Amino acid sequence: MRSYLSAGLIVVQSNKILLVHPKNASWWGTYSIPKGIVEPGESPWDTAIRETEEETGVRIEKRDSFCAGQIHYPNSKKSVLYFLAYPKEYIELNFKPNDEVDWAGFLSKNDALPRIYPPLKEVLHYIYEMKRIKKPK
Repeated sequence: MRSYLSAGLIVVQSNKILLVHPKNASWWGTYSIPKGIVEPGESPWDTAIRETEEETGVRIEKRDSFCAGQIHYPNSKKSVLYFLAYPKEYIELNFKPNDEVDWAGFLSKNDALPRIYPPLKEVLHYIYEMKRIKKPK
């Protein structure tokens, strides 16, 4: 089995996280962060920013993001290097469905948990526990 690295971006705005739904997938347990395979000659950071823009239309500046960790998928040679982004300016999402994604939007932790791909649940809990996202009052 071939091993490969993907990179994704966790965009945080108003205590919500930008998630995408893969086209033709179940509506529960499949939402994810915008991500994709790192192309030859491309840095993981650039991949995360490019994939976010391609999948959601949201453009994030490098200065608004930082590397936060890596997820290794069980029973797979795939791993995802993920970056956290806190845009300085409010993002007005103007998503248009595309070949890979049929929905994108910002969800709260409670709304995201039943929908996201299981390995991302640990990341979501970590972000809230480390207070990188303020807990709702």
